[in-house]
Amino acid sequence: MFSLHEPTSGRTKKNKPNLPPGVFGIRALPYVSKLAKDPIGFFQLMHSKFGKSVRFGLRQVTFHLITQPEDMKRVLQENNQNYHKGVFYKELGRILGKGLLNSEGEFWKKQRKLIQPSFHKQRISEFVEIMAQETQKTSENWKKVSSLDISKEMMRLTFAIVGRTLFRTEVESYAARIEHSLKIALELVTKRITRIFPFPFSWPTPENLKLKRALKDMHSVVDELIAERKKNPSNDLISMLLEVRDEETGETMSEAQVRDEAITLLLAGHETTANALSWGFYLLSKHPEICEKVREEATKVLGDKTPSLEDVQKLTYTRKVLDEVLRLYPPAWVIERTAMGPDQIGGYDVETGTNISICIFNIHRNPDFWENPDKFDPDRFDEERSVDRPKYAYLPFGGGPRICIGNIFALTEATLILAMLVKNYKFQTDPNHPVVMEPLVTLRAKYGILLNIVST
Repeated sequence: MFSLHEPTSGRTKKNKPNLPPGVFGIRALPYVSKLAKDPIGFFQLMHSKFGKSVRFGLRQVTFHLITQPEDMKRVLQENNQNYHKGVFYKELGRILGKGLLNSEGEFWKKQRKLIQPSFHKQRISEFVEIMAQETQKTSENWKKVSSLDISKEMMRLTFAIVGRTLFRTEVESYAARIEHSLKIALELVTKRITRIFPFPFSWPTPENLKLKRALKDMHSVVDELIAERKKNPSNDLISMLLEVRDEETGETMSEAQVRDEAITLLLAGHETTANALSWGFYLLSKHPEICEKVREEATKVLGDKTPSLEDVQKLTYTRKVLDEVLRLYPPAWVIERTAMGPDQIGGYDVETGTNISICIFNIHRNPDFWENPDKFDPDRFDEERSVDRPKYAYLPFGGGPRICIGNIFALTEATLILAMLVKNYKFQTDPNHPVVMEPLVTLRAKYGILLNIVST
């Protein structure tokens, strides 16, 4: 996904650049509605018509759409300092502020250094017990029902886990507020991103006012958590961020910055993992033979004991299932960067200000790198089948220095949840309920996912 309303800069007309094929100017207008209504389909259409590298844009707004692992490696790793978060993240910043996902340069390095200790292996090992406790609560609650919306259930579960592991707080009372306000914010920010001329955010339009109300409610939840931690410090992330001091200036982090980091982690550690799990249970409900293999492994490894990190690491088949879920339905389905200076990608010139767009969803289903790409096949992640696959053909957490800071946390959490709940339940899709992808900032199920469940 990308925005069409941010002007580029720094172009030169001295030498005619070698630009990729595509559509530009008035010829691009017929494709704009496709971008807004079906952004994943838009990427597929562009690459089917023009090839591996595509130029797209209106007037001064230029996008370079790439699909090749070596090109993504160039942008995300080899020359990453030349590529900053683009206009997509500028709009996302209305939700996340200047949190880790959106910040750049030295400020980003400082923030990542401060937050990194919360995701060390020892801390994650401590978190596994909490993950298991919250998952067991969910499993007990499911005994009372025969059908459920797995999307809502995973939103509540992952939010409870984030609350207890990162903020040492019971946050069940906040779950409905966060879910509602976050959904509204994501939908409206997505609309702003895909419009040619969105109204200025300062204008009191109905959509702007609705977005501001959602953001205000989200901020109030996190502000309450921060206020509680100021009164009762604990061994959690918020307390740590409130107390940490800059080594050079001795200044503490402002409450606004603490809030931005907290909201970033709520989105990254709650929204994305919940979406991945929702798609995971959906796929398992469609493939009972694979679900049974997960159940057998979970029963053997976990038994009736409280799981440890070592137990989760033994869930090797469940982890392959999760890897395959993340391939088919990557929560972070698109990456965008803006070129801060000229470069070359895939034999084509990249001008200063060009927006680089990487559709992870389509790359994960590219037949050049994946045999039977639309098939749900966890065994494709066996070592012998993965050895020749380019590293940047699979990037559910991004790549390079800005790879997701919480990737090990998320993989541990999702693997454990899948195993524990599949061990106790069988799942069937509701044939009367439509399951439709909704590629907002993250890849959601537009109408949720209704499943029928039966205890094993």
